[in-house]
Amino acid sequence: MKKIFFIIIFISIKLLWATSPYVKQIKVWDDCTYAIEPIRLDLMQVKNIIFTEINASYAIEVCEKSLHSYPNDAHIKFLLARAYTKAKKYSKGVKFTAEACYSGDIGGCNLLGAYHDYKLSSTTHDAKKKILLWLWSCSQKNSQACNNLYNQAKWDDTYLPSEIRNAPEKIMHEKLKLCERGDFPEVCHDYAKSLFKDRQFTKQADIFEFTASRSCISGDREGCLFYQSFLDEHKDDNKRQNRRIYVYKKSCNNGNTSSCLNVARFYASKKRTKINNITALALYEDACKKGKNVHACYATGSYYLAKLEGIVQNIPLGISYLEQSCTVHHVYKESPNGYSSSSKISLRGCYALAKYLLNPPDKKYQNKEKAKTVLAYTCNERQYYYTNKLGCKLGIDKCCKQRRK
Repeated sequence: MKKIFFIIIFISIKLLWATSPYVKQIKVWDDCTYAIEPIRLDLMQVKNIIFTEINASYAIEVCEKSLHSYPNDAHIKFLLARAYTKAKKYSKGVKFTAEACYSGDIGGCNLLGAYHDYKLSSTTHDAKKKILLWLWSCSQKNSQACNNLYNQAKWDDTYLPSEIRNAPEKIMHEKLKLCERGDFPEVCHDYAKSLFKDRQFTKQADIFEFTASRSCISGDREGCLFYQSFLDEHKDDNKRQNRRIYVYKKSCNNGNTSSCLNVARFYASKKRTKINNITALALYEDACKKGKNVHACYATGSYYLAKLEGIVQNIPLGISYLEQSCTVHHVYKESPNGYSSSSKISLRGCYALAKYLLNPPDKKYQNKEKAKTVLAYTCNERQYYYTNKLGCKLGIDKCCKQRRK
């Protein structure tokens, strides 16, 4: 069996090597490559590593070791530059980026263009050099550089070739080709977003479905929202509705915990059989642990507290998951323009936790004071009819005030 696995891996590498000019640069496939390489082998598919998911300190450590072993490898210099960029060590990042680019590495030239674009470190904003770097990288089949180039047309960049600057339809056509190529899913997201923004996703239904589903499959959360909007417009199309589970499963496998939640809800809505219960719980638990999704934590807790076929009831664990759902989670997102944050809490999880602690089937888990603490906390965080009503009934002043609003 192990021999067959390695044969599959070898064939996969050979296929990628034969089809991707970018992958041809990768002479060394070691820990550095797996830590940060934007194109990762995952059996027979190419998987995109999201920049925000890179563990910068680990990547720097393994890539420095790799560079020590292969000091003249331009691609390893690019990977190290990418790790330093993630760590915001821009002075080191631009040094290795420039070295990688001048040695002919496509990714290095694309990244150097970004350094000029965002004025990182002491690198000056050089619009002309940025365009030249992206033009060359794009000509060498770097999809990210091509997308960067096409996006510049939004700002009517004077250094862009006229055939790009003055041809919006051509740009959309080229973006669609990049999406079809499949090695940079973000371009699928950009294409779907432009159609969605212009309300063209009904007129160009097949193209919108293709690009939005590709974006969703890559693990992009907003891409899945575009895809769901499309499905809402085509509720009568059974073939498309059936395909959505395939898309969400792939998206879940690629790290989008919201898609895991969608697949879990699909199995939870089906007949309560042993396999459906186990599958739903596994997906809910995964979305709770990995994605800190409070709604998934609430569902996980509910499954462990209930008596369902195929699932061993675990009351302490169920209570623990409900407590996680009733704790505010701050979600941070990083982009080149800075950070954004939002807070999440499951009010249904808080209500379920309080109700269970007040009247559990096994009285040893009854804890009225803890239930009141949960309700007071919830009423202080959010206004919710059920917690307000129950909390007020127990004499919690804050809940009564919320209820009167």
